[in-house]
Amino acid sequence: MNHITDHTLKLNTSLQGKSYTYTIQKVLGQGTFGITYLATTQIKVAGALGELETTMQVAVKEFFMREINGREDNTVTSGSKGGLYDKYKQKFAHEAKNLSKLHHPNIVKVLEYFEANNTVYYAMEYVEGGSLDEYIAQKKGLSEEECVKYTRQIGTALSYMHAHKMLHLDLKPGNVMLRKNGDAVLIDFGLSKQYDENGNPESSTTVGGGTPGYAPLEQADYQEGKSIPVAIDVYALGATLFKMLTGVCPPKASILFNDGFPAYTLQQHGVSEGLIACVAHAMAPSKKDRLPNVEVFMQQLGSSTEEETEMQKPQADASLHSVPPATPTTPTPAPRPRKNFTYPLLALMAVLLVGIIYLISRSDVGKDDSLITQLANIDTVSVQRQEPIVDDTVPIRKPELTREEPSKEEVTPMAQPQPSKPQPAKEEKVTPPATQRTENGPKDAQAQYELGNKYYEEKNYSEAIKWFRKAAEQGNTAAQTGLGDMYHYGHGVTRNYKEAVKWYRKAAEQGYAEAQSMLGEMYGSGWGVTCDQQKSFQWYWKAAEQGYVHAQFCVGNKYFHGWGVTKDYQEAIKWYRKAAEQGSPAAQNELASMYYEGKGVTKNKQEAAK
Repeated sequence: MNHITDHTLKLNTSLQGKSYTYTIQKVLGQGTFGITYLATTQIKVAGALGELETTMQVAVKEFFMREINGREDNTVTSGSKGGLYDKYKQKFAHEAKNLSKLHHPNIVKVLEYFEANNTVYYAMEYVEGGSLDEYIAQKKGLSEEECVKYTRQIGTALSYMHAHKMLHLDLKPGNVMLRKNGDAVLIDFGLSKQYDENGNPESSTTVGGGTPGYAPLEQADYQEGKSIPVAIDVYALGATLFKMLTGVCPPKASILFNDGFPAYTLQQHGVSEGLIACVAHAMAPSKKDRLPNVEVFMQQLGSSTEEETEMQKPQADASLHSVPPATPTTPTPAPRPRKNFTYPLLALMAVLLVGIIYLISRSDVGKDDSLITQLANIDTVSVQRQEPIVDDTVPIRKPELTREEPSKEEVTPMAQPQPSKPQPAKEEKVTPPATQRTENGPKDAQAQYELGNKYYEEKNYSEAIKWFRKAAEQGNTAAQTGLGDMYHYGHGVTRNYKEAVKWYRKAAEQGYAEAQSMLGEMYGSGWGVTCDQQKSFQWYWKAAEQGYVHAQFCVGNKYFHGWGVTKDYQEAIKWYRKAAEQGSPAAQNELASMYYEGKGVTKNKQEAAK
């Protein structure tokens, strides 16, 4: 600690900025490239009694290379390495200038930047709460609800930075502060890097190695290409979510590369499967397997958490939180297989078992065929009643799945009125109709889909995919979407994006909103298809028109950034608002940011604060 004391500005040192004068109070911290101080400054505030002057606490960051610089009085010295120091000082000044242009509720506000004492400073708001890292240590891991909240706030901040051609490159819980109201604020931009409109870096310095556990493999020796490497920040966001969920530091990228993703660590902490898949996808060691940008991360995060929320609600409440599709015959499916199987077959087996025992107990089993006939009829009746049975104790994501009306392609003979038939011959008495049941399981598409869900919940993915496929091949759109998910995430089968696209498309073309949204993601990310932002927009639009909340958020993003459609802030606000009114926190944050900046709407900080 002596070197910090020896080379820091003394208490009550005065710094003259462009607009304010700062008085140093104490050292908040020191890193490789800078020292951060707590300081005070005088600001003027307009009130009912006129303009008043008040004291405000701020944080002041000073560029200071710990391994190179010294200090004589207040002036920073660089000795024989002045050329290297000047190079990095210029970079720091340029980034301070860029940071001063960022205005986002989850990014620390920079007041101004200025030069003094042969170095560069920038003053920013002082966030009085502790760091996210300290909060995690205190709680020994956070609830999924808190983790998702902070991830969304940090994610919207990163997305905003990326839209302004800037990378953070050192995201971790220690670089996230928590305001007194609990909101996350992204800080410490010491490794951040600015790019121009063509994707070229504005400085020649490297992206930096980042922090072990939060930096992907490519960050250590990244070679600049034709695109901004946003996937580096995506990896760090996934690693930050890992730390929040478990309370332990994520493994280094090299360990993930050699040993695979430690899903068991998250499972031990009771993390839901959807969230585990989201983290694993974001932390893929190979960039080509990783979520390509923060927007896709947020979409997958939203899908995984929406499933878990719906799983915890009783069936009667599920419809209160969704907008019905425009066409009643195409209900919105679950994005992932969910448990909604009602176990009628177990009841059937019990009845059959009692009947068999009864037969064995009789001495004239071979002479009395009436009970066998009755048992065969009971079997038939039980299977025919599968669809109306609703088990209120089994939470499901969408109530429509257990009540889905079959499309024209899905109608089976079982769904048609059956004429009366003569009593079957003796040798056929124990065999139910083939259209209703086989010895290998149900033949009705909806029953097959539900059986697949049962196996999925038991993590028997090979059986789940078997039954999803049977139902999907009959045209069941929920099963087609579920099968697409299995290929997308590699559950029970080798991950295959092309197969995922194939099954998503089958369901999407029948009007299934979730499948349409997933096709939008696949085209936007270039997974299994050639990346095509226009097609991505078109599929998101179809789902959004049906009221699918994540698609509405994505359509808003497309309009905001001009991806696949002409940039239009007013349209962005329209679709963000639709999603926000359905409870999407990501859309709510984007709306707040647009009101704060006055994009597409009159600037209104009060509206932004909502």
